[in-house]
Amino acid sequence: MIVVNGVSISDAQVQAEMARHQNDADPVQRAAHELVLRELLLQRSRELGLAQGGDDAAIQAVLAAEVKTPVADETSCRRYYEQNADRFISGALVEVWHILFQLTPRVDPQRLRARAGEVLQEVHRAPPETFADYARQYSNCLSAQEGGRLGDIGRGETLPEFEETVFAMPAHTLLNRLVQTRHGFHVVRTGRKVEGSLMTFDAVHERIAAWLTQASERRATHQYLQWLVGQARIEGVDISGADSPLLQ
Repeated sequence: MIVVNGVSISDAQVQAEMARHQNDADPVQRAAHELVLRELLLQRSRELGLAQGGDDAAIQAVLAAEVKTPVADETSCRRYYEQNADRFISGALVEVWHILFQLTPRVDPQRLRARAGEVLQEVHRAPPETFADYARQYSNCLSAQEGGRLGDIGRGETLPEFEETVFAMPAHTLLNRLVQTRHGFHVVRTGRKVEGSLMTFDAVHERIAAWLTQASERRATHQYLQWLVGQARIEGVDISGADSPLLQ
């Protein structure tokens, strides 16, 4: 049983919460963290006299009252634009094939990574035209039916960590390492590339401001949660880190 400042969270509550976190590496831990953080925020809402309109409203009221986020100014936006120009290329495309080793709650990540690494080595030793055969045999993605082909990918159309990797690769290249995303481990090959052109700062200013403000809000919220955890008496679970999907 988990106890937060004298308030108990039962195993049954954790089991019920787990249904929302089945795609996490450790659903039990994630569910426990979520429930502890929610309880801390609700307790804080009562301390501040903000416990009205239901739990979700009370939590948002606490965050609005106690987490202050500065809005990104033009100088910060322009600096981000200049340092990340490759993110603002319009019309850039890269043709991609992959083999996905899907990460699920019942799969051991270390064993899955090891198996994906073995297949990666096999693919490197094999003739390039056999990539599709390996994808059909091993990939847990629907693209396996097409030999692993994802088609032409543009900026913003896939996960950031996957996008960053494939756009950095030369055309017609098999990557010599695995790419890890929230979905699992990928063996990746590129085909043709279209370089595109740089968008102007004015065209992307508002988008950058929104990104930077959201990032600042996440950092401030994370720090606030760490403060709440540090002030609390929590038994039955290690809550170090204080991150939560309810705040994403």
